[in-house]
Amino acid sequence: MEKFRNSIDGFVELCTKVGLIQVNGQQDLKIDFKSDKSPVTNIDLLSNEMIVDYLSKEFSDDVVISEESIKKVAHADSYWLIDPIDGTKDYIKGGSQYCICLSYIENNYPVFGIIYIPSTKDFFYGIKDHGSYLINSAHESTRLNVNKQIADNIYVSTAIRKSVSDILTANFSNSNMIYLSSAIKFSRIAQGMGHFSLRLGPTYEWDTAAGQCIIEESGGQFLDKKFERFAYGKDTNYLNGPFFIFNGELTTYKNTLNQCLSLI
Repeated sequence: MEKFRNSIDGFVELCTKVGLIQVNGQQDLKIDFKSDKSPVTNIDLLSNEMIVDYLSKEFSDDVVISEESIKKVAHADSYWLIDPIDGTKDYIKGGSQYCICLSYIENNYPVFGIIYIPSTKDFFYGIKDHGSYLINSAHESTRLNVNKQIADNIYVSTAIRKSVSDILTANFSNSNMIYLSSAIKFSRIAQGMGHFSLRLGPTYEWDTAAGQCIIEESGGQFLDKKFERFAYGKDTNYLNGPFFIFNGELTTYKNTLNQCLSLI
């Protein structure tokens, strides 16, 4: 993992530059739509180009897969995943709940992950067996621990079904439900600002891998519908299945998870 540990300063500099372009470009966007009808902006594409160029120079032998430049290649044993703006819809609306996601997959699991939030200049990262950290706008570094819980929140997508929401409300009656569709929710759980999240509908590998690494290295769990560690490289279109995130023991959450899975 040395290549990641030695590259943190470079990634902070890259994300800071890309994030500044995203903040400054938010008021003058050119919007197009991809084949799946999801929006993409000129800033998405520019951000993607900058990140891909950086990875191509610094890690020239590595495979790079991005949401904005998907390559139909057979899954390699290891590869980079990029989502230059996770939360594009909120970004287009002028919101601040968007982030940059970068991750590295090795043998089906994320071993390095970055979530950068341009609006706050918070840089989260995790490295396999080396922990997860937050570098804030003052360049102060803090190690993350999900068990140092400071808020009793659960994080869900804005697209969550009412039937699922009702189950969570019933089972977590003392928790606040926060609706957040971007990967920022993963960083919040890693900080101890929440204890649970889930997604039953489809996502893509670049949506989750960075957050998974950060959560796992902070002591949390990121499981699939079989309650096994969430894995990658299973789908040629980079699609994910359902996932559950929590801190603590599976037995504490298993009844809730089974109730949610019964709705699929």
